[in-house]
Parts: sequence; structure tokens; C-alpha cells
Amino acid sequence: MPQPLIIDLHLDLAWDALFWNRDLTLGAHEVRRQEDVDRPLMAEGFDTGLCTVTFPEMRRGSVGIMLSTIMSRIQPRNKLHRDGMKTQEQAMAVGRGHLAYYQAMSRRGEIKPVLNVGDLNEAVESWQHPTDQTPIYHILSMESADPISDPDDVEFWWNSGLRVVGPAHFGDNTYIHGTGTVGGLKPPAKALYRAMREAGMVLDITHMADQAVKESLDLWDGPIMASHCVTRKIVAGQRHLDDWMIQEVIARDGIIGMVFCQFFIDPDLTWETRPTHHDLVPKYGMEGLLPHMEHIANLADGSMDNIAIGTDMDGGFGAEVTPTDVDTIADLQGFGPLLKNAGYSDNDTDNILHGNTLRFFRRAWSR
Repeated sequence: MPQPLIIDLHLDLAWDALFWNRDLTLGAHEVRRQEDVDRPLMAEGFDTGLCTVTFPEMRRGSVGIMLSTIMSRIQPRNKLHRDGMKTQEQAMAVGRGHLAYYQAMSRRGEIKPVLNVGDLNEAVESWQHPTDQTPIYHILSMESADPISDPDDVEFWWNSGLRVVGPAHFGDNTYIHGTGTVGGLKPPAKALYRAMREAGMVLDITHMADQAVKESLDLWDGPIMASHCVTRKIVAGQRHLDDWMIQEVIARDGIIGMVFCQFFIDPDLTWETRPTHHDLVPKYGMEGLLPHMEHIANLADGSMDNIAIGTDMDGGFGAEVTPTDVDTIADLQGFGPLLKNAGYSDNDTDNILHGNTLRFFRRAWSR
């Protein structure tokens, strides 16, 4: 019997491949062996941790569909974040480099783009009986809208396969205030949103500052998601979602992707005072996500229909701070049995693993 399909709403694979010089066609442990000898270190104390995500690991765990990111932003470099660009033009160039990486991996047969409902249905069918050659299907997303030079550039990105845009990331950028800042939308954001809406894109509210979430939701009438977020009710910190944000996502039939990282599941931590990932002693397995999921369901009158997976693994951290029962992304196959053992129905379990995300995109792309 084949393993259940898993969809991951947030993986920074081009960033991993290009910024950290990782060959993602290898197994995760082979990448770790390479980095034991020659660890990519952009600044003292700044690395992305123990590799957890590569194409072979995704196939091993039947993570057959993902949201792959274009990720580059304007941000002065500091001790914790050494990958920000000084100008938007630099961020644009990095973003197009990420696009070129995905195009190269597609030509190689490792991945295949998903542009519409037909492609999505093909992906699901292909992963009913996968082989070692089955491509990983990817929906192209963007984390920080800086690579979009202006509203006219949205057409280029749509034609290049971009379907989801999270305008914010760390700091504030060309369009919006994000994690670690206070503020809302900047003047160029309104025209950007209009162009995104006309193209048919999905808005991702992840990383937005609180005021920016409110102003975005006041403007945006299209589909929304929070691709990789948890709840402030369980773990404190601006990076996470307040209840009113969750209620807005629920009211708009959106989805929220659970993040598989100790910083997001340990209630004794706060985002603003968390230790470095190499200094943390992990305490929680994947069961640490259950309180977040139950809180979201409570806000949705008991429904699990807005919950998905957005691991963010290798997005600035690695296996040193993943749940204790997750060594590589292949171990996500243990999440379904964990949910069932916790009393989740087969239907809710399947929906969290893939069904809610499939329904979301089918609805978004049928409008």
C-alpha cells in the first residue's frame, strides 16, 4: 500500500541550493557529510543547520507536492540574518536566480511545475503509485515581494509560474513591514496587490507585522493563506498568528501550515528571546503541534479544514531544532499515525496531510 501523499506549503529549496551551495539531488545525510568537512558559514555563528530536505528525502517520505519559494529581500545584514540584499535590484537578481534553479531542476526531471487545477490533479494521480523517477510537483511561491520590481513585473512572474506571494519576510521591505517591525503597508503595496489580484495570485500573510495583516486584509478580496505559521495562544511572539488573524483566515476559507521547528512548538520559548538553534535542547516531538491545531479548530467551531503542513525545514534551521522524531523530511510520514493515535479521524488526518491544501487550490484556481 503506498504511503499517503503529503503536501508541504513552504520549502526554501532554491535558497538552500544557491545560498548554502547544497546539492539537493543527494540524500540529506550525504549533504551533512559534505558539510562536516566544509560547512557553509556566511558569518560567525550563522549557518542553516543540519540538512533535512533534499529531493530523495522528499520522495522517501512521499512529500510529493510542495510550495517552493523564491526568497530574497532588502535588509541590512546583522548577526542573525546575513542573506538580505542592500538594494531591490539585487533582490530581483537573486529572485530570478532562484527561478532559474527551479527551471533547471525541472529540466532534470526532479520537479515539475503546477500551474492550474489540471496540473494539480496530475500531481495527485502521479503520487498514487510513485516510482524513484516520479517528479516532486511544485507550486511556485515568493517570500518577500522584493524580487517583483513593480506591478508591471507581476505579469512576468505569473507567466514564469508564480502563484503565491507572501509580501513580507524579516524586517521591512519595498512593500510592507514584516517580522521584527511595527507598521503596515508601504505606498507601492496597493498597486502590487491590484496586479496580483488581477493575475489570480494567492496572498500569504506569513511574516506580516500586525498592522500590515490588517491593512492587507482590508484591501485583499482574493484567496489567502498563512503558509508557515502557528498560534500566539500557544507560543508567544510576533512571528505567530493572533486569534483575530486566524479567524480571518478561517472566514476566508484559507489554510495555515504548521511549522516543524522547536521555536514554534515549545511554549516555554518566545520568538523574540529564543536561543540560537545550536544552543537549544529540543524537548518536543511532532505531538508539540497538536495544541496549535486544536486551538485553530476551536476557533473554527471544531473544524480541522483550515489546517495544513508548512514545515519551513531548512529555512534557516535544520535537524538540530526539528521535532525530536523528525530527522529528515521523510519522517513526516510519522505525522499521520501520530494524529490517528491522538484521536483524529481518518478524514481529518488525510485533510491535514494533503486534502485541505488540494481543496484550497482547486477553489482558488476555479474562481
